Amino acid sequence: MLARRLPLSLALLGLALAAGEARADAPSPAMARLLGSRAGRHPLADPRGRIAVLVPLPAGADAPSLGLLPVAPGFGAVRLAPGDVGAFSAAHPELSLLTGPPRQPLLDRSKGWIRVEPYRKATGADGKGVIVGVVDTGIDVTHPDFRDENGKTRIKWMLQAGGPRGLQPSLEDRYGCDDEDQSSCAIFSDVDIDAMLAKGESGVPRDITGHGTHVASIAAGNGGPMVSKRPRYVGVAPAATMIVAAPSRPGEGFDDLDILKAVQFIFERADELNMPAVVNLSVGSDFGPHDGTSPLEVGLAAMVGGEHRGRAIVVAAGNSGALYEIDGAGPMGIHTEAHVSPHAETRVPIRTPSASRGQGYVWITFRPGDEVSVGLEGPGGEEWIGLVEPGSDAGYTGDDDETTGAVINRLANGKSPITAATNSAVVAFSGAWKAGEFAVRLQGRGDAQLWVTGLGDVSPSHDLGLLFTRGIKQGTINVPASHPELLAVGCTINRVSWKPQGSTASVRLMSVDGEDLQEDSACYFSAAGPTPFGVAKPEISAPGGLVAAAMGRGVDPRDGHGGLFDMPGCPDDKPCFVVDDYHAIASGSSMSAPQVAGAIALLFQTNPNLSQAEVTEVLQAGARYPKGEVPLDAQLGAGVLDLEGARLALEAVEAAGDEPALDRSWYVLSSTYARPDPSWPVWGTIEMRRPDGSPLGGLDHKLTVALRGGVMHTPLRQVRRGLWRFAVAAPRGSGGSTLTVDVLYDGTSLGARELPVGSDVWMANGELEAASSACACAAAGSDQGPSPGRAAGGLASVLAAALAARRRRRG
Repeated sequence: MLARRLPLSLALLGLALAAGEARADAPSPAMARLLGSRAGRHPLADPRGRIAVLVPLPAGADAPSLGLLPVAPGFGAVRLAPGDVGAFSAAHPELSLLTGPPRQPLLDRSKGWIRVEPYRKATGADGKGVIVGVVDTGIDVTHPDFRDENGKTRIKWMLQAGGPRGLQPSLEDRYGCDDEDQSSCAIFSDVDIDAMLAKGESGVPRDITGHGTHVASIAAGNGGPMVSKRPRYVGVAPAATMIVAAPSRPGEGFDDLDILKAVQFIFERADELNMPAVVNLSVGSDFGPHDGTSPLEVGLAAMVGGEHRGRAIVVAAGNSGALYEIDGAGPMGIHTEAHVSPHAETRVPIRTPSASRGQGYVWITFRPGDEVSVGLEGPGGEEWIGLVEPGSDAGYTGDDDETTGAVINRLANGKSPITAATNSAVVAFSGAWKAGEFAVRLQGRGDAQLWVTGLGDVSPSHDLGLLFTRGIKQGTINVPASHPELLAVGCTINRVSWKPQGSTASVRLMSVDGEDLQEDSACYFSAAGPTPFGVAKPEISAPGGLVAAAMGRGVDPRDGHGGLFDMPGCPDDKPCFVVDDYHAIASGSSMSAPQVAGAIALLFQTNPNLSQAEVTEVLQAGARYPKGEVPLDAQLGAGVLDLEGARLALEAVEAAGDEPALDRSWYVLSSTYARPDPSWPVWGTIEMRRPDGSPLGGLDHKLTVALRGGVMHTPLRQVRRGLWRFAVAAPRGSGGSTLTVDVLYDGTSLGARELPVGSDVWMANGELEAASSACACAAAGSDQGPSPGRAAGGLASVLAAALAARRRRRG
């Protein structure tokens, strides 16, 4: 399932001002019309009518003294009634108040792909003594995968939204569960959960959607020894101790402050138990700066790092990498980019279906020093908002007084979603309109990266929602996966065949849209890097396409249509993704991330003092190159998770005279094109392997990087055994040329890559067009590593239910 969390500001959604108030820092009159309070429950309000507010704390500030709950280093949280927001802001003018629509979840055989069994045999590791934390939609505590052979729970602690409260009053007070200005929650220990189970299943915590249950079992499920003597669907770390946080009510998504509180809860309980911990986050969104500066990302990163050894956070890369052709037009996608020249206005079209109650949001990230004005054009070419200069905002109200728009351009005043750490703009529109085209207008000097998200009538489930008419796959990495210090995980296809429960024949997917479908290929939907400033993402990939894992109570598709496991593509349209009474198949980067979380639990069992950066490096150094199709390096990361390779990278000793097997070695680049700017890097990651595929270090000065038409941004260096990194760039004034990169060992090439260089990436005649740089978005081939640029195979009929026959996916 695709994660669609949309962090918007108090100002953007009319929450910074109480009715009738006037303040010196109030929005412009046009914005005030857009942002004014309307009758009924506010769209950001929880069931109690309160709005989640995340507050970055000034240096030295104490959260409780400000009436805030500390939820991460440097951040406090509060929930306020809409009418109280203005008063709170006036009482604390030094504070920035940030809020937005909540984040949503992102969505047996995999253990062979990740080579977990050889790792267990060599180390004896099974996760014992390590915490696996999961922040998600919840967990079915009755499921056998989370109970031991005697039926006792393996969940040491659980935090869930709502009740019943009172079993752990001191902890509930610590996390604001009873505070009306915080999120209502209840906390249970393993003793509490076992007592609930003894009373029967009616009152125990459950997972309405099944997403969290499936994710948790991939990381740490034990396969259900209480019901099976030979468990089949066993997670990566089946003996780990589990802590689960479900901080939001079913269907309401996840507010940033609740995510931070949930992660803090897991780490603090792990510290109390004196156990290392890894936290899995299979949530994210397309809205945000994508440069690591969002408050959520900063707060998460503050909880891991060199000073927090034995802690790690794993984040799903997201499912936003798909590109589409619709009625012969495209490729369309949720992300695009545009070079803005001072000599012409740039128009960026957004395809929209018709809407009666639609909401659209566009985040635009510029480079430091860029000066770009931003405007909004409505359907039919009507100018809704003229060009808004940096440091300003403007609004639009339609004749119906319900259709509105807003532009906030680099206005980091503490009342917008934009912080001083990023050069960004936000465009928003809501209401009713006919199918057609919106357009973002840009004028000035700079480079714009844009992401679009729709809600309501224009969400992705409605005719694919809002899409840029010239989309690109690169740069689709989700927030919070875009932070440089958080480990983002991309998706590969786990299987193409399986036997549904009760069937004598297997279901097999041979091709989709005329393209061969291969196991161990990149998932076509998997979000890709790099970030706007060139940081390579994701860090690694893992099996996530068609993974069998725990199926919670109430989500069996044979009992009713809809839900996580009721996907199209089955013979005779009968549910075919259930494999036994307790397990079913689902897909997404949500299922990839817990593979890596479980892997880190095994590494922590071997060495509990590893840091976030070290576990990332070890996993990258031990990665393998997939056997299937990888049309775009930027979706893959360094390679695919390989636990045995990670062990060898961590433990192996080099032998004199070791030589690499070049046919087993490879390198990947973070981008398929370069900018004519020596400060804008394209990162390269080199993986050197012995003939048996194990990581190989040393190599003296035999490993080199050769360039033609470019400059070395960061010199080649060995990061860890088997893993090297470098960065290249194109010089100024080199637009229209080619940068050639070649990695050589002792003079023998691993395969040269040619990167087109372009600054006017999409510009042609003042419109957003697929010009020369559109070709640069296709993968460049080589003799080793990535194969030449055929479009990715896809599972579209299974994994993209919104696609109709008239639409064709493109890689």
